[in-house]
Amino acid sequence: MLGLSFLSPLFLLGAAAIAIPIAMHLFYRRAEPIIEFSAMRYLRRAPVEQSRRRRLRELLLLALRVAALLLLAGAFARPYLTESAAALDAPATLVLIDTSASLSGPGQFERARERAAEAVRNAPAADLVGVMAFGGTAEVLAPLSPDRASALAAIARLQGGAGLTRYRAALRRAAEQFGGGSGRLLVVTDLQQSGWDAVEEGGVPERIAVDVEDVGGPDVNAAVTSLRVEGAEAVAIVQSFAPRPMTDEVVFDVEGRRLGAVPVELPAGGTVEARFPLTVRSPRNTTSDQPAAGALSASIVDREGFAADNVRYAVLDPAQIPSILAVTASGHPSEALYLERALAAAEGAGGFRFRAVSGPAFSALDPADVGDLSVVVVFGSRGLEQRGRARLADFVRSGGGLLVAAGPEVEADVIREALAGVVGTSWQPRDDRPLTFAPEDSRHPIFAVFAGGGSLGHVRFSRAALVAAGRNADVLARYSDGSPALVEERTGAGRVLLFASDLNNRWNDFPLQPAFVPFVHETLRYLTSARDTRTEYLVGDLPGAAPGVTTRAGRRVAVNVDARESDPTRMSADEFRAGIVRLNVSAVRQAGAEARDQEAGQRLWQYALLLMVVSLAAEGMLGRRLG
Repeated sequence: MLGLSFLSPLFLLGAAAIAIPIAMHLFYRRAEPIIEFSAMRYLRRAPVEQSRRRRLRELLLLALRVAALLLLAGAFARPYLTESAAALDAPATLVLIDTSASLSGPGQFERARERAAEAVRNAPAADLVGVMAFGGTAEVLAPLSPDRASALAAIARLQGGAGLTRYRAALRRAAEQFGGGSGRLLVVTDLQQSGWDAVEEGGVPERIAVDVEDVGGPDVNAAVTSLRVEGAEAVAIVQSFAPRPMTDEVVFDVEGRRLGAVPVELPAGGTVEARFPLTVRSPRNTTSDQPAAGALSASIVDREGFAADNVRYAVLDPAQIPSILAVTASGHPSEALYLERALAAAEGAGGFRFRAVSGPAFSALDPADVGDLSVVVVFGSRGLEQRGRARLADFVRSGGGLLVAAGPEVEADVIREALAGVVGTSWQPRDDRPLTFAPEDSRHPIFAVFAGGGSLGHVRFSRAALVAAGRNADVLARYSDGSPALVEERTGAGRVLLFASDLNNRWNDFPLQPAFVPFVHETLRYLTSARDTRTEYLVGDLPGAAPGVTTRAGRRVAVNVDARESDPTRMSADEFRAGIVRLNVSAVRQAGAEARDQEAGQRLWQYALLLMVVSLAAEGMLGRRLG
């Protein structure tokens, strides 16, 4: 449903000026002179018909003046069209159930289902009732309706999950279910503290009351947070989230066959490394060993904490090394020196293959050569011919990753033309100004390694591009003045990242900072994931995939619980409500920014001013005829 909103509604008070022409019309109307006559022969000359036409013209003149004033006030109020949701027919009760990995402790999820079912049964008789589940994403299990049996059946069928706790996304999706209506939102959760994202977006309107049903949770937890292969050994990291020492053993399996176990002593709140050789005895030759292959797992037995993070998986199949191509102004590797050195720091299975080419050389590449690339990094656009621009767009459409550094050697018009119809983000130069930058969401795969993004705050920018994010773009990081610093846009399987500065130590000191190397590694690995070269994913990265080993694009990959979900630290219900208050404050700012973007895109005020000019011109022409 479309509605009309105003960016500066106080200017509508100017519409009160219509009282001036109305008052002038009422109190200063021109009266026809009264002529006394005695003979009927003068009656034919009475101006009755002329007087009626004059009154009609005066009314039309008044309407034009009023319309001009209304249009002027409306233009200054900056109108724009927005889509508003229809209100519900009745109050509603929506139950939002946490199904994340942190509810896999003893008896937790059973309590959550019981309390959710109780809330449905106790909802007011006049209320619509609905059920949603959330972890990394939110899902509607039973839409708002009078049918309580469907809601109870959805709760009975619900199973625990292994995703992250993300309150922000869940609350925003739940608020959307109410449309423009009011009601009660009950969140059934363990109040895990890490569930709040670093950057707050969305919000819950004040017309929706939010209650919290705390199902409790364990105070201790042990988790297998990492599993990797080093040479001929499997290496598992076990982390303790307990105030006291714990003992356990790490069991290593390959394809369901037990290789062996390693006892571990976990210090309070510490980590322990467990190693085991990846070899199996040959059944035909008992005197020699052969390397293990297939799906590897490492597990512990933690009966007090979360069950979902007690096992971690890895794939022993050879991994494909990502291939990175840098397009520079001349093709000389020195133009991507800092990137090359950062990639050289990654060795072994986590390494990269790197080379640099010029724009003309990229344009001359065969499609097969481009198809074998994992990520293309654009440092310069000079010489990027039409064929090369088309090849760049095809590379993204086919699932490739593209990183554009909006530095001095990259022309915005060239990239905009190359990616027209693929992405909508663009940028333009702006004046020099000192800036810093920080991630929008420190839990994003690119920034998770920085533990809140603190080290990124030391980077100093002397110049940055002004980015206009596309409609479908996500802003991953912002500068200290609020403008986008890193923007992601997806098209099909491909990903495009735009970094609003250079990566060559010309507009910033980023390449000289310790954060540069991990930033480059995580950024390129994130872009590489679009090419399906990863062998490990987290729950939520692959829709519908549970923890374990599965097949993706013909390759086996491991799916694991996000280690950030293993922290059992909880918050109080009051702290949860305070988080919602922060959400609402942020939502007001975000709504204002979105309204400004909508108004700037529609520019209805220009049409209002044009109609005002037309009204004034018509008023002038009509006024001269009445004069």
